[in-house]
Amino acid sequence: MSTTSRPSLSMTALGLGPNPRTTLTRGSMAAIDPRATVAIAPTDARPANVGTCDVQIMQHQLPRHAKSDRRLAVALAPDSPRAAAFRVLRHHLLELGRPQCIVVSSPQRGDGKTTTAINLALALSECGRAKVLLVEAHLRRPQLSAVFEFVPPRCFVDQLIIHRKDPLAAWTFVDIPELHLHVGAIDPKFERGQLLDGPAFSIAMERLRLAGYDHIVIDAPPALGSADVNLMADAADTVLLALRARRSTARDLRAAIDQIGERKIGGTVLVED
Repeated sequence: MSTTSRPSLSMTALGLGPNPRTTLTRGSMAAIDPRATVAIAPTDARPANVGTCDVQIMQHQLPRHAKSDRRLAVALAPDSPRAAAFRVLRHHLLELGRPQCIVVSSPQRGDGKTTTAINLALALSECGRAKVLLVEAHLRRPQLSAVFEFVPPRCFVDQLIIHRKDPLAAWTFVDIPELHLHVGAIDPKFERGQLLDGPAFSIAMERLRLAGYDHIVIDAPPALGSADVNLMADAADTVLLALRARRSTARDLRAAIDQIGERKIGGTVLVED
């Protein structure tokens, strides 16, 4: 596992070079701006009834067979270079001013955003150092229930709808004690043609900021081809963009930044297979 030279999450000096169709690698990202990217190398929470937002939790033990999922690198292979790189990401993210609400997206589908969101949340909550909520907001391809092997007691999208009408209603999340993490997932049986309710999402983030969480990490959909990420970005402190090494292109990255707005972009994460 390695990171680019002097990795930073600042995007202020980002330039995209002469060929926007070029796929991105550690070398090309370093050439663009050695400070811009944390590279994730190949694979080898406690708040309840806190503040003025009521959170009810249901505990879940991670099943034995779930512990082979490579997307849980920080928890299952804590000494690996991959896990170390996510801790570097945590460090540089906190240098941005300890953002409370963090959206993790990507330009296109399959760029590694869910892996990034999960492991960033795990790195932030490691050893109970922070109270972290991982929220799933990718309505078309929800994955968190499969990764953590549970059926959410209340679907996060259903809760959004309820809380738009009654913002003071209690939230229900799953607590995974061994990971020091709370998870708000979408039920696998959710009707996936539904669109994100932007006002409901904004209300939810306003309320959950009061629930005692140090960080709320949002697993968002890809930016391009949908306005959902823009709605989420409006309610968040910063947006991280996951990029797939040798697959994501400079053109897609530039388009995603232009769509979301450079002011909201905290940085990029280059995920290698």
